[in-house]
Amino acid sequence: MAEVLWRAGQRGAACLAPPAAFLILSLVVAPAVSAQGGLALSGSFYRQDFKVPQGTSIESPDVYVVVFNNSSSGMDVRMTTEAPAGVALVLSQSEFHLPAGGQQKVTVAVKVSEAAAPGEYQLKVTAEAHREGAGIKLLGAASQAAKLTITGEAGTVEVVALMPDGSPLPARVTLYRQAAGAKLSVGYSDTGSLKIRVAPGEYLAEAYMDGSKIAEESFRIAANEHKRIVLQARTVYFEGFAVVPNYSEETKKLVFAEVVYTVNNLFQPFPQAKVVLKVTKGGSPLDEVNLITLAPLEKGRVELSYNYIPREGWQKAEYIFKLELWIEGKLYTSSKEEVLDLTKEGVGRGMNWLLIAAIGGALVVVLVVALAFTMRRRPY
Repeated sequence: MAEVLWRAGQRGAACLAPPAAFLILSLVVAPAVSAQGGLALSGSFYRQDFKVPQGTSIESPDVYVVVFNNSSSGMDVRMTTEAPAGVALVLSQSEFHLPAGGQQKVTVAVKVSEAAAPGEYQLKVTAEAHREGAGIKLLGAASQAAKLTITGEAGTVEVVALMPDGSPLPARVTLYRQAAGAKLSVGYSDTGSLKIRVAPGEYLAEAYMDGSKIAEESFRIAANEHKRIVLQARTVYFEGFAVVPNYSEETKKLVFAEVVYTVNNLFQPFPQAKVVLKVTKGGSPLDEVNLITLAPLEKGRVELSYNYIPREGWQKAEYIFKLELWIEGKLYTSSKEEVLDLTKEGVGRGMNWLLIAAIGGALVVVLVVALAFTMRRRPY
């Protein structure tokens, strides 16, 4: 097994010593492309074939280099870049210290100005290792190169992730250019919405939640074309949420509000989920109720209901209801808000039974006192 790994490492990193190649492969990163003096460089940058319109940029966590220190002592590393005029390579880190056996990931963004001339170019990222002592001693260097094509033509892509009910979904949206069977990262957003200018060609848009892909779509875009891609997520959401007031047939008073809802899981089973009801009154928080715990939360629909009565009884106010779905201790999604407006109903319909009993008791006392006063004034 070790021999197989060593030979695989040799194909991608002919100048690495066997221990370094084994380390890089065991970390499941791209084979190192150069190494010198205990310094090795790996990552995804050298696999990129950037195709960028003038005045745009590519920035993605999928484009990076990894710097390794395979020596027995620490070293300081300085990163440098080479790019044509009008193009800048922006690194997440340019100088850092690596202990013996340490490694550092550095992301690489490509920014092309409007003044950059269309054509084909080479980009280069270099890591230089040095150690301070009697002056600064250069220990070695390692580089990676990638292709860049600057185009004068571009189209505009807008990618949005939506829930099945059409509401926005704050998922990670990633856009890839597809070329020769490879997925080349173009851009990403963690807000569920991405708008970017791209070179004409074939593309793939993907949406992720908690590291799991929930939607994707392939498409082609031409020069000067604007395309909107909607990623309809297969996920978990509230369906058919409503708050139904229930009144007494005899007294016509509001007794309880029935919270009716459906949890629709289109994604995958989860070990545990819970539904929380949040209620505000007159704009201020009133109640937070754990309605149900689902262990597990299976795929499919679960129809549920809950009869809500505020602890203080119903008042002449506006009540707003909202549901939250928590999965494995994290807030996963929320429902829309439902409003129960009692401001126009009069206090009587919003009073609770304790208040009604108190008013009734007070009336009885008044009647008794009045009767007693009348009896005392009757002539004998």
